[in-house]
Amino acid sequence: MIWIKDGKFTKLTNEQIEGLSEEEALKYANALNEYNIKAGEEIGKKINELMSDKEKNAEEIKALQNQLNGVDFNILKDTVTTVKAMAEEMTRMKEEGNDISDSSFKGALKKAWDSNISKFEEASKSRTHHTIEVKATQTYGDISDGEDFAQFRPGIGDVPVRMPKLRQLFRTIPVSTEFLKYTEQDTVVRDAQNVAKCAEVTSSTKETIIVRDIQTKVIKDQIDFCRLFISDYPFMESRVNKLLNESLALRVEEQILLGDGTGENTFSIDSVSSTFNAANPACDISASVQAATYVDLILGMETQIVELGDQNAYVPDTVLVNKCDWFVFVQSRKDLNNNYLDGRVTMVNGVPTVGGMTVVWSPLIPQNEVYVFDSTKGEIVDRQSLTIEVAFENKDNWEKEIATIKGMERLNFLVLNNNANAFMHAPDVAAAITAITAP
Repeated sequence: MIWIKDGKFTKLTNEQIEGLSEEEALKYANALNEYNIKAGEEIGKKINELMSDKEKNAEEIKALQNQLNGVDFNILKDTVTTVKAMAEEMTRMKEEGNDISDSSFKGALKKAWDSNISKFEEASKSRTHHTIEVKATQTYGDISDGEDFAQFRPGIGDVPVRMPKLRQLFRTIPVSTEFLKYTEQDTVVRDAQNVAKCAEVTSSTKETIIVRDIQTKVIKDQIDFCRLFISDYPFMESRVNKLLNESLALRVEEQILLGDGTGENTFSIDSVSSTFNAANPACDISASVQAATYVDLILGMETQIVELGDQNAYVPDTVLVNKCDWFVFVQSRKDLNNNYLDGRVTMVNGVPTVGGMTVVWSPLIPQNEVYVFDSTKGEIVDRQSLTIEVAFENKDNWEKEIATIKGMERLNFLVLNNNANAFMHAPDVAAAITAITAP
């Protein structure tokens, strides 16, 4: 743009203006308008600052006011309006298919421009004062906090929370009573024998059945909230519900993994699991694996479980690990040539598996611990599904416009006594790997 030199605006001569295209002429008119307005505002601002002591600054104030002589912003506005109108008219005529040469447009533009320029010159010669006094200037400081007027990103960023994964590993037994009774073999003898032809056999084959029961445990949480608050901020109703549901789900998850079965606690994977022993008589693997690794330990635990089920009853399908352990001992392992190991780990639909067992990680699993089990041998005894209730008459709720939302689940984790060996826990992974490593 020829009217910008060294980054500053410079007024053009009439000849220069005549050489402008339609688009350039319009841009120049707008730029000139902006330049004069800003210049006037700056002068007016300086005058206002000097007015605090009129007598002392009288000469300087007069000099600044003279700079504003002959400047008539109404005429300037008329000029810009004329140019814009001509441009719009020319655009309309072109769209309608009229033949308009550049010279005819430029001539008309120059005529309109010269007409207004002459008005500026006459105003300047008349020495008429057109002083603009800027009494105040709106700045960023006039808004207490600009952030209050910012566009909001949809949604609320929640604090990270673990995702419940364990409950879905087991099937659910719905119950309608506090207790669930179940039966299982208490003792069994299988005493088939080889005998002579047509001879009788004295056999002790027999079983006894025992009836056992399991009691559902209550997991509960509640939140008090102001009814007016929810009315003023409707989205908070869903937030309160979400918070309550998360709180219950996380507690259920923790209980399914770590509950000790005493008092009001549920039974859990941990409470029924046997502790890994490298020298387990069912399958002694102590000091038997060359350069044993984390994966060797997992597969060793799986082998012992299968043997404890007489290679028939249990089929381990799940491994619970700590994610940091999984990265250190499996994902990042390399050989001497920096090739990744271990080939026994495969991915199925993006989920890692080891020996056909699905790997599940959770923050609830401490580092240096691992669980291996057959998930088909565990069940969730569910008294009823999640219940959410809202009360407005608890204590003095009615007086204070307070409501109480309550959530409750009644459940327990059931593994038949005869299936306890389907679950195994290694509480010290490092020690367990050392125990199975061949000297």
